[in-house]
Amino acid sequence: MSLLDTFKQLWPFGQDKMWAVGFDQALPVEDPNVFLAKKVARPRPAAHELLVKVAASGLNPVDSKMRQSYQDTGVFRILGFDAMGEVVATGAEVSNFAVGDKVYYAGAQRQQGAHADYQVVDARLVGHAPRALTPAEAAAVPLTAITAVEILHDAFGYDITAETAAGKSILILNGAGGVGSMLIQLAKYLGMTVITTASRLESVEWVKQLGADYILDYQQDIKAQLIKIQHEQVDNIAILQDTNTYWPLVLTTIRPLGRIASIVETTGPIDMGPLKNIGAQFSWIFMFAKGNYGVDMASQGEALNTVANLIDQHIIQSTLTTTFEGLTVENLRQATAMVEGGHMIGKAVIRHEEIG
Repeated sequence: MSLLDTFKQLWPFGQDKMWAVGFDQALPVEDPNVFLAKKVARPRPAAHELLVKVAASGLNPVDSKMRQSYQDTGVFRILGFDAMGEVVATGAEVSNFAVGDKVYYAGAQRQQGAHADYQVVDARLVGHAPRALTPAEAAAVPLTAITAVEILHDAFGYDITAETAAGKSILILNGAGGVGSMLIQLAKYLGMTVITTASRLESVEWVKQLGADYILDYQQDIKAQLIKIQHEQVDNIAILQDTNTYWPLVLTTIRPLGRIASIVETTGPIDMGPLKNIGAQFSWIFMFAKGNYGVDMASQGEALNTVANLIDQHIIQSTLTTTFEGLTVENLRQATAMVEGGHMIGKAVIRHEEIG
């Protein structure tokens, strides 16, 4: 980075300024300097983009993975891939949003995130925010909702309409997390029998109130529990935690012609061979792939509009469980520590207030 670029980053002259909370090196969350607040240039929307005044931003495990693997030391990076806010400017080629619209979105991994006063986002990735939710409740929804829709629609082939998967079954491995919490609700809306895993009392209660039909203790023999509830085989399996550990269970549980989706990278090879003779299909789901590579981006805005309608009809609910008041260094550090603790139920969100 040139000396001029470094100076611009420290004091962005020639543009309006905004506050953001981010980082410029890969530090552990326990380090009090893991995040820093900084005044940076307010972004300007390109032709296909919106400029959004952010009201609330959410946290996800991907934020931690990106920070922990960060290599551009000294370059300020803003994360936060869930947001709700108000449109304050639109690009020249945007036709489906106007200034003043309340919106929500997950954004794109390769752009600066939502832990800031303002953010630019491609309008194709954006949905109109649910009217029934507060900003914090809405900001808890986008990334996990899009992921759940892509599991059900892109991987499993179901339309997101009532009872379209009636009579089908799904095993959700890790139902209490953000994606699982949304997937349980959408799968029930589609008419599926929902089986999920949980162990702690609060996790069991959480997935039960979201609509899970059967709750298995992942600390016990899952296969034996499936046999006991007369679901030794299921039509669909969503792997939301530890693909390698659960793979042997998946191979013996997926029904012939069934479908499997995972959102969790493997730590070693997995044997796909047994799926051939039963005609079962496996899919990776990574919701950022569409935005990262400019493929079918509008489907994510459409998914968010579908989910917003279901929320406003009180068919599904936000999965917000923890709200931090104010976008500050310490609030972002505490919220991140919760996510990295590995026992998060639902979603954590930061409700913004002016910094400084």
